[in-house]
Amino acid sequence: MGSMPLKYNLLVFILCGFIGASLLVGWFIPAFYAWTDSDQSRPSPMLWQVPLVLAIGAAAFSSALPWLPFAKGNRSAELRVPTRFSLWTLLLTTTGTAFMTAVLIRLPLIGGGLVTVGMLAWFVRFWLRHPQHRLAASALVACMILPYAWVAGHRHGALFPMFITLCGALPTFFPAVWISHLLGVFFPDSPGIAFLLTAVEFAAGLWLIRLGPKRTIAYLLLVGLVSATGSLMFYQAIRA
Repeated sequence: MGSMPLKYNLLVFILCGFIGASLLVGWFIPAFYAWTDSDQSRPSPMLWQVPLVLAIGAAAFSSALPWLPFAKGNRSAELRVPTRFSLWTLLLTTTGTAFMTAVLIRLPLIGGGLVTVGMLAWFVRFWLRHPQHRLAASALVACMILPYAWVAGHRHGALFPMFITLCGALPTFFPAVWISHLLGVFFPDSPGIAFLLTAVEFAAGLWLIRLGPKRTIAYLLLVGLVSATGSLMFYQAIRA
């Protein structure tokens, strides 16, 4: 029992570290871009080399997670109760998903706004129902949003309203751009892809948080890297 406070404090330290690191990375994205001496016509190789090194380091750290001193089996009590899905629930879920997909395709900003509000409501509900996971859920949102902290201090004030409008899409800006490219569509014409990816990323994060700290830490590393890379791409794009 004496080791439990140490394990708990270690988890709190790591989760707070994720929040602080996300803020620092997001705030210094412009400084990093300037340090690489890049411009739109001649991007520096460090723009992909540094994220690659960080991804390798994150993978190495994740592989060491099984040996970190966290207690096992600390799942929420509600997970011990088997989840049951009725035919009515399945029908409503399928219908709602199909409806939101159609709205995101035809009216991406309106549909994206609805998805973002839904994620916010889900976060508040999760935060209130699971006090033991509040810090982890807050770290998840921080890793998704704070890598774009530089927007708040950018010299072009018009960027901040754009960020508020697209805050449900920007966390997955990086994979959404690539998926749009593979589908042969222009990303600004299809922001619904990013909204859908962010919703899936957020839902997966809340699910993994309830499965234990090691899965949570590994997922936060992934989410933070995806958001930071997308933030760097977004900053590079607006400098065009």
